[in-house]
Amino acid sequence: MSSHDEYSSDEEELFDESQKSDVFLGFVDAPIVSNQEGPEDNDLPTIEDTFIGGQPIWLNPNSTPKESSLTCDNCQKKMALLLQAFAPMDGKLYDRVIYVFGCKNTAQCSKKKGSIKAIRGIIKDQETINKIKQETEEAAKKDLDEKLKLDNQKKLQIELTKDLFKKSDDKPSENPFGGSNPFDTKSSNPFSSGGGSNPFEANPFGKSKEETTSTKKPESYASVASKNVPKTKPTKKTLSSNLPEYNGSFVYVDTEKFKKIDNDPELEKYKHLIDMDVEKDNEGSSSNKGNRRGSSSSAVLDPQRTKIYNMLDDKYFEAFANTVKHNPGQVLRYNLGGKPLLYNGRDEIAKKFLSKPVNIPRPGFNPSSERQFELQLMPKAIIDLEQINDNDIQIADILNGMSWGTIIVCTDVEDYMPEEEFDENNVAYIEEWCGVQWEESV
Repeated sequence: MSSHDEYSSDEEELFDESQKSDVFLGFVDAPIVSNQEGPEDNDLPTIEDTFIGGQPIWLNPNSTPKESSLTCDNCQKKMALLLQAFAPMDGKLYDRVIYVFGCKNTAQCSKKKGSIKAIRGIIKDQETINKIKQETEEAAKKDLDEKLKLDNQKKLQIELTKDLFKKSDDKPSENPFGGSNPFDTKSSNPFSSGGGSNPFEANPFGKSKEETTSTKKPESYASVASKNVPKTKPTKKTLSSNLPEYNGSFVYVDTEKFKKIDNDPELEKYKHLIDMDVEKDNEGSSSNKGNRRGSSSSAVLDPQRTKIYNMLDDKYFEAFANTVKHNPGQVLRYNLGGKPLLYNGRDEIAKKFLSKPVNIPRPGFNPSSERQFELQLMPKAIIDLEQINDNDIQIADILNGMSWGTIIVCTDVEDYMPEEEFDENNVAYIEEWCGVQWEESV
């Protein structure tokens, strides 16, 4: 589902404008066609696109990350691209991309450290620097032109209205509408310049329509991933094919909105049944009084129920479900410097974010700095990457597929890149911290 489906203009009234969010969401927008033939390459991504699956687009065709960064630490096989996010930073004169890779050997490597990795890449070539400088100057000039336009409109309006009913030196001094007012002892002319406020002078509301419309603060995530405007495509570009791959789809980025929906969690229907079971267990054993999970024997006999118990007992999972249901099509959440949406509050990854201060490992390549949350992949991405919604999908494919709840990427606050990492093409790649909250097994 694309963002156009999520945020249809015909459904604006369905969104709660009072709820504000600093998060940017990514939605699947269109499939990537990787077997293009001929001179037209409009369906192929560039580094200025955000997409899931397919083959990565490197910052320079001749510059790639270290082989170890693309290899699973467990089975030593090459990994497949899960996400490529164009993530430029405001005020920086270089392009920047975040890559997330995952091992396709899920039967052997799922839930093992090193089976999913994140890479940050930047390019500081002169062509990119000049391009960004030009874009920044053009944006500043546009803002200045808009400000001058509003100022000129205001001045013109004042000039046109200030003398409407003022006496002119070349006309009789008597105002036919002036003189004595038999109903007013002050005999003041409400239309003269000396009598009260002039309802025709300038704007009775103090500001023009254009003036009252405040200039919007530039949105981040590099102005919503550069407004998702398709960039100029190279005359000819082919996708690399040396890595295993999932199905590829372009991702469209938009700001997070919240729908006006009932605040009843999806798992509420299970909660009613579980509460009945708990009451039954408590009646049978006084030793279980106050224990929401009931007897240990019933938990062993019904592991599915135990999993549901754990979900309902976890306020973070409930918050995750309640937040996602506003925009169920989201495959990506981006909030540089913000907080991730935790899939659960129990595992080691959750403990790192819930500790005070947050206990995310410092970057080894810049030990004096810290890391901050940047983005996370959402479960809907699994459906699109593996095309689970296809009619011919088999149950075995689902069970043997990816089983993570969310993938969280944190990057260096200073966005530092060691000089020795840059190659002759002024491109550098480095691994960043990647935390995976896995789906619980039943």
